[in-house]
Formats: sequence, structure tokens, C-alpha cells
Amino acid sequence: MKRILMIVFTAALVFLLAAPAGAVELDEKAVIDGMNGKSWYQGYTPRIKGNTMTVCLPIRGEGLSGNLTASLSLDDPDVYLLRDTPRKVTVSPSDGIYPVKLTLSLESARVKGDYPATIYLTGQDVQGNPVEGTLPIVLRVRDGWTNQEVLTPVVTVESASLDVGSEGSVTFSLCNPSKTLSMTGLTLTATDSTGEVVMTGSNRLALPELLPGQTSSVTVPVTVKGTAAVSLHTLEVKLNYQVLEEDKEHTESFSLPVTQAIRLEQGGASLAPTAIAGQLTTVTVPLMNLGKGDLNNVTLTLDMEGIASRQTVLVGTITPGETKEGRLTFTPPETALGGHEGTVTVACEDAYGNRAEQVLPVTLTVEPPLERDLLAEPEAAPPPAWVIPALSIVSVLLLASLITQGALLRGKLHRLEEERL
Repeated sequence: MKRILMIVFTAALVFLLAAPAGAVELDEKAVIDGMNGKSWYQGYTPRIKGNTMTVCLPIRGEGLSGNLTASLSLDDPDVYLLRDTPRKVTVSPSDGIYPVKLTLSLESARVKGDYPATIYLTGQDVQGNPVEGTLPIVLRVRDGWTNQEVLTPVVTVESASLDVGSEGSVTFSLCNPSKTLSMTGLTLTATDSTGEVVMTGSNRLALPELLPGQTSSVTVPVTVKGTAAVSLHTLEVKLNYQVLEEDKEHTESFSLPVTQAIRLEQGGASLAPTAIAGQLTTVTVPLMNLGKGDLNNVTLTLDMEGIASRQTVLVGTITPGETKEGRLTFTPPETALGGHEGTVTVACEDAYGNRAEQVLPVTLTVEPPLERDLLAEPEAAPPPAWVIPALSIVSVLLLASLITQGALLRGKLHRLEEERL
């Protein structure tokens, strides 16, 4: 049975590094000698004899003049696959195509696996300017010794946007830590045990091949139902893939917060239009939490030039459906007489540290304090001149009346004593 070494191109277009006048690329539909009548588009795969393989590459070079040189190097020079022999060829164009045939000498004790490599192309344009480009490829070895590597993907969450009743997404980082094994036929499935977070559209996302040592970001669109709880949800991520044509599966779980836009309603800042300098003044703001989660560290902050600079009071936590009144007191100084404009900032955060602010305008006129003489009790007016003599006469008459009554009482007592005798 013949041994086969398959090479698959992961990118056909070559970007020029030196001169925009020339371009080189793989012609996936062209067939050159050695390809057995099958193009890359039709599934051409190079075949080897013994430990030698020739890779056929029909290359088109727009704007190129003269010969084209092609060479191949493994992306990881430490892997055991190719012998240290020249892997370079120089070819001339034929009917607009450069028929590149690279001969590779393989190690006899090679191991089955997938080996990323790069083909380097160099030439020159009609003006003699150098033209350079690269083609990334993967050498797939299936005729070697058994590969002892264990491929365990590394999955992490880069970001998540999960809001109640809206379309969101979760971005994962997928890493293939292997040195010689690719993950092919890769698909991803994400499920929430509560059923409140579901993948948008298809319940399975097909992903491109993940090469050895490669890391890629995958964004999974999801829908968060309007009935979803504002809490941590466990999202199970399942990867299905093949390693050397053998089916594999990897599952991990992540706790992700489902949030809701902060819905803190305020009834406006209430502040008296005028205040007396030096006297305590209060601004009040009614607050209601219309969301599904607690709002923490709710604060009021007053900014009014000449009166207060970021004076803050803590209202505290407002639970869902609860109403609280925030009260902030301050004392206008006597140096701030006249009209003032300022703001009251209402700030809060949810359970995950997301903050929200609302700024309310306020105005105040500071008036001077009342004069001390106006605040004191008025002194009594002096009595008229005739009052004192009149009071003296009344006093004398009262005294004479008391003396007369005393004399009469003594006479009456004396007669009563004589009668008893």
C-alpha cells in the first residue's frame, strides 16, 4: 500500500512585500505535469515514494519577469519531519504559469501528524524590482509512527455581553497547544442549563481548522430571553473535532453574568428656591429601582460653585421595586450671596460593578441672614407720668380700708367676750 503525504493550503492568495507591480498566487484550477490530471480545486494530493515527495504548485505571477524561486521551511524547525537537504527550486514560466515542483526528503522515522510550513516565493518584475510572497501550507503525514501527543484544547472567555431580553454574544479564545496535531471538522455548541440563554440561529457553529500551536477568537451570537434571571448563568461549551481523522470531544463550563440595563428612576431634585446664608438647607431626590437586580452604592453628589464641590451622601442599596429618598444637606456660606446654578449627580452600580449616572440641574438663591436687632424682643415703653401718683393714692386708700376693717373686727370680738361673761 502506497504511503500518502497530504498537503493542504490554508491561504491561496500571496501578498507582496516589496513591489505592488507584481503578484503571485496559487492557481487552484490549473494542472501541471505530475498532478495526475487533478487540480488543487479537485482535491489533488501529492504522493510520495519511499522517503521522497514532490509537491506540485501551479503559480501565476502577474507582472513578473524571468524566473521564480520557491523554497519551503517548517514553521516549527524543531519538529522531526524533513531532512536537512535543500528544499528550493527555480522555474521558468510556461503558458503564464510557473510549474513549481518542490522535492522534500522525509525522515524515515517520521510521526503521523499535521505540520504547518511556509513556501517562500521570490522573483522580479519587468522593471527589475524584487517581488516576494509567501504561501502557508500544512503537511499532513498519515504514514508514519503513532503520534503520542495528547491534544487538550484550551478554552477561555475573552468577553461576554448578556443583557436580559436582547441579542448578545460571547467571545471565546480557542488554543490548540499541540505541536503536531490539527483540530479539523471543528464545531462549537454553547448551552445554558436554564434555557434562558440560547445560541442565535443554528445551535452549532462550524469553525475553521485549528492548526498546531494556533489560537483563534470565536464570537458566538446568543439570545437572552426577557424572562432570564439577573444572575450568574452556567454556559456549557462543547467542542467536537477530529484529530488524525478520529472523532474527539471537549467540554468546559463557564459562569457568566446575565445583566440588565440599570433602571434607576428619579423623581427630580427638590430644593427650595431660596436659602438663608449660614442656615442648613436640604435637597431631596426620590429614587426607585425598576430593574430585576439590586442597585448598590447609590449616592447623591452636589456640585454648586461657591457653595459645595462634590459633596456626597450615600443612599445605600435599593432592591428591585423599592423606593428610597436621597437627602443631602448643606450650609450656604455668607460669601455666596446671590443666584447659583449647580447639579445633583445620582450614581449607582449593579452587582457586577457596572455604573450608571444621572445629572439633575438645581438652582438656588442665597439671601443674607436677618439683622440681630430684628430678631430680639422689643423693649417695653415707659408708663405715662400720671400712673405713679394714681397708684400711690390707690395704695393709701387700700391701706386705710384695711386699718378700718381691723378696728371693727377687734370691737366685735370684744363685745362677744363680754356677752359670754
